Amino acid sequence: MAPTHTLLTLLTGVILLVCRQSKSLDNDDNDDDDDHLLGASLQTLPTLPPPPTGDLSEVRFLLWTRHNPDNDQHYRLLPGDLNNLQQSPFHPHLPTFFMYHGFSDFGKCGWILNSKTDLLSKYDCNVISVDWEKLVISPWYIQAVENVYKTANYTASLIDWLHDTVGLEVSRVHITGHSLGAHTAGLTGKAVTSGKVWRVTGLDPAGPLFYTKPPDQRIDKSDASFVDILHANSGSLIEGCIGLFKAVGHMDFYPNGGMHQPGCIITPDTDVDDWLDLFGGCSHARATQLWVESISALPPALSFTSWPCSDWDSYFVGNCTSCGEGCLDMGFHVQEGLSGSYFLRTNPISPYALGDTQ
Repeated sequence: MAPTHTLLTLLTGVILLVCRQSKSLDNDDNDDDDDHLLGASLQTLPTLPPPPTGDLSEVRFLLWTRHNPDNDQHYRLLPGDLNNLQQSPFHPHLPTFFMYHGFSDFGKCGWILNSKTDLLSKYDCNVISVDWEKLVISPWYIQAVENVYKTANYTASLIDWLHDTVGLEVSRVHITGHSLGAHTAGLTGKAVTSGKVWRVTGLDPAGPLFYTKPPDQRIDKSDASFVDILHANSGSLIEGCIGLFKAVGHMDFYPNGGMHQPGCIITPDTDVDDWLDLFGGCSHARATQLWVESISALPPALSFTSWPCSDWDSYFVGNCTSCGEGCLDMGFHVQEGLSGSYFLRTNPISPYALGDTQ
């Protein structure tokens, strides 16, 4: 979700939640309540015009390569149009990075352009932004969730067509998405039929209306050969969080506990600051900032070293100082092969990485 847009669609649901007598926030029943109340409140928001229908023809696939690296030099790929593909700078045998923005955002938002620039500076590759802005318009969140599945299938069909037409190597495809786009990324990987996608990365996957979804209806470790998740503002709505807290990938990273990020709140563990963080979108957007920084986190730059641990409280009091089977660098350069939940601290401002400082 775009941090610069008000989260109007969630406001009624959040107010209803806060007015309830809260139970233990670790109880899965609260996730059920969040989805039930949010869904009911969104369905009954007053005085809103009818939602835009949103059509898959309005989804744009914006391609950058080293032949057209500047922000305004994107080439629009047209699914099924062989002439358009043949005239494009797309190279099927290079690594291909797909990126999804979130709710109320757009395909040339800051984190996608910054990721594109950093990737092309380091690798000869294809970078494709899936611009589905017209299908995730605020304040129509329920319709946007419905469009997640349509857009994922549409992008998967493009990947399959590129494989069948020019030999795209699906095993070299990496799909990254933020918020609602994280689920779209995972579901895209799930829907590809021409092979197993190499990697899916979820940046603070959206929680509302996904808290209780089964794995086949949200991002999950089954979506690709390797799935990594970065949680930044995850938890219950009543805690001022908008992301999915549960571990759903092969590796799940929880910087600063994965709920509220330093620099986004003034007084930790206060309801007012938690809510200001929620509606300001600071911690939720931090996931994309950490991701972009990680692309360039190669020596001598500091990395996002992360330690395996059961939970943030144990990590915070110093009970997880051992790397066990291995510590990992959160983000783009993470080492594959291990699994579990990993924790780390970051700086409150950029540069965020602390290296191996626990």
